[in-house]
Amino acid sequence: MKYLLLFLITVFVTGCDQGADSEATETAAANRAAIAVKAPRGHVFEHGIYSAQRKGRVLGNLTTNTGKVVRRPVLEISETTNRIPMVRDTYFAYRYRIVDLPKEEAKKPMVELRKVLVHPPMILPDGSTSTGWDRIFRNRTSAGQVIAFDGYVFSEDYELVEGDWTFQIWFRDQMLVEQKFTVYQPEPSAGDVKAVVPTAKNTI
Repeated sequence: MKYLLLFLITVFVTGCDQGADSEATETAAANRAAIAVKAPRGHVFEHGIYSAQRKGRVLGNLTTNTGKVVRRPVLEISETTNRIPMVRDTYFAYRYRIVDLPKEEAKKPMVELRKVLVHPPMILPDGSTSTGWDRIFRNRTSAGQVIAFDGYVFSEDYELVEGDWTFQIWFRDQMLVEQKFTVYQPEPSAGDVKAVVPTAKNTI
């Protein structure tokens, strides 16, 4: 009886060990599968000040901070920089790439993304204050990735606000792209400084 009990205990322990090994194998397989499915990621590959070869059309859009957008401008980068002079008609922008989208999204011709802009307080013509906007948009996919362009142009005097401007692109709950610019007040050039002419005194 003693030997039989010892044999049963040995079988039970061996069975437990095999169960633990099986569980560890399943966990390792799940981890390998998770690694194989890459998370979406993005990066900026060009940013700075752009010159407008064609300014594009200004259209109304209630989802932006100013209530308008510029459609289809033709821009060419003129300077790679994060510092943007606070001057009207200045275009500052960036180009980005998003890869490793989920297979079901990568196969579609368009993917839904979220665009966020945060900027210093701006007083709009109606007297309200804007600090940016957050909106959903759709972008074209090609070969399972997104290559796109985003930016801003100072087309109105009230848009000229000094400080940090932050642009972000999100996919679902994950921020994939972020680009920051610092808008600054440039020093007046010699041509902008007007000579002060003293007022002539009336003499009799």
